[in-house]
Amino acid sequence: MSLAFFDVDGTLLPHPSLERRFFWSLARRGKIPPSNYLRWVAQVLRFGATDLATAAQSSKMYLRGVPIGILSGDEARQTRWVPEFFSGAIHRVWWHALRGDRIILLTGTLSPLAKIVEAALARELLGRGVETRILALSTRLAARKATWTGGLDGVPMFGEAKSVAAEIFAKVLDVPLSQCYAYGDHALDRRLLESVGNPFAVNPTSDMRRIAQQKGWPVMNWTPCV
Repeated sequence: MSLAFFDVDGTLLPHPSLERRFFWSLARRGKIPPSNYLRWVAQVLRFGATDLATAAQSSKMYLRGVPIGILSGDEARQTRWVPEFFSGAIHRVWWHALRGDRIILLTGTLSPLAKIVEAALARELLGRGVETRILALSTRLAARKATWTGGLDGVPMFGEAKSVAAEIFAKVLDVPLSQCYAYGDHALDRRLLESVGNPFAVNPTSDMRRIAQQKGWPVMNWTPCV
C-alpha cells in the first residue's frame, strides 16, 4: 500500500478556490455580519500579511458568529458553488483506489468544505465501482455555542504544514514517504511534493511549473468535465 496525497483547489477542483466561492455565497445572501469585514481587515493588518492569499489563510474573522449549520440542511441546498472535479483528477484518484492506496486530501480549505469534497469524491469512486475511504486533512475552525469564532483550531493546512502532516501520517501507518505520491498545483505545495518519492505538478502555476522543471517532476494538465 502507498499513500496518495492530493491538494484540492486547482488540483482536484478548478479555481476559484472553494473558500472564495463559499465567502461570496455567504456575502451575496447577507450571512456575514457587517462588522466582520472590519474585524477581518484589522486582523490582517495585525498579521502583517502582504497579499490577500496569505491573509485569507491566516484570518477567518469573516466567519465570526456565523452558524455552523450554514453548511447543512436547507442552507446547504441553497449553496450551489461546489464545481465538478477535473475528469483527470477522478481518473487518477480511481487509479490509486484500484491499487489499494490510501487517499488523503491535504488542503488549506476549511474543514467543513473539505468534508463535502471528501464525500463527493467517495461518491464519484463508488459510481465507478470502487468503495474506498478518503480522509481530508484541512484547516480547522474554532467554534463556540454552534457558531464559528473567526479563529482557527490549530494551524492552517498550507505550505510547510502539508509536508509535516504527510510525514506524520506516513509514520503512523509505517509507509515510507519514498513510496508515496503527492499532487499539487501551487508553489506552496512544493514542500509536500519534495517530501515524497512520486511528486506530480498538476495544472501548475508559473512558479510551480518552474519548480517542476528544475526538479524534473512530471506535469499533469487536467481540464474540467464537459
